[in-house]
Amino acid sequence: MMEKLTIIKLQAEHVFHSGSVQLGLMHERFPKAHHYCSDPKLEHSLIQRLLLQLLRRPSVQFHSTDASMPQHLMDLVWSNLELQHHDQPELLVQGWERLLKPESLLMFAYLGPDTGKELRVISGASEPIAGAWDMHDVGDALLKSGFAEPVMDMEYITLEYEHIDLLLKDAMELGLVHDKGAKLISANPEMAPLKMTLEVVYGHAWTPERRLSKSHDGVAKIGIDQILRSKQ
Repeated sequence: MMEKLTIIKLQAEHVFHSGSVQLGLMHERFPKAHHYCSDPKLEHSLIQRLLLQLLRRPSVQFHSTDASMPQHLMDLVWSNLELQHHDQPELLVQGWERLLKPESLLMFAYLGPDTGKELRVISGASEPIAGAWDMHDVGDALLKSGFAEPVMDMEYITLEYEHIDLLLKDAMELGLVHDKGAKLISANPEMAPLKMTLEVVYGHAWTPERRLSKSHDGVAKIGIDQILRSKQ
């Protein structure tokens, strides 16, 4: 994601971290930016924020992504491996759109449906992880939520392990297997290949200059007042 961001011209003053917070990377790219997140574990007290300012280190302001948060404030929404954890990922995409200013950037990566396919066979799980959308479906969701110019691509990464316990630790942290499946694999270690496939999907999209339309069920609706304003 950082490699892709380096070739994009963007001056971000307000950065929202959706999922894991990567302050070091973002501070290096945008040294004067203010950072926000929705993870309550990273909510800093006023004293902590003042201390970080004195040390010239970036701090994070905690906000939830619901309607109580100021809308259309962010220049960049950065989401690393968050989308696949949502049962209704389209709602997360809509929330991202509400956070962004016009002409601002969404950049994200998530684990696609082929992730952990070796483990699903052994553990008996019939479905991929919760929000493991096909990349084309994510592109459609971005357009329906009001984003413009979505770009999607993916790569396969194969991780190899020396011991089944190390593989299971990573798999459980990624949400690929749960207790029942892990016990089944642990009881039959000879069945488990000591490797795990990750399908990593990358995407980015922009919010348009003006939000004239909202799409619902694939139909774009434009208010009369918006049409009148656009002609003036």
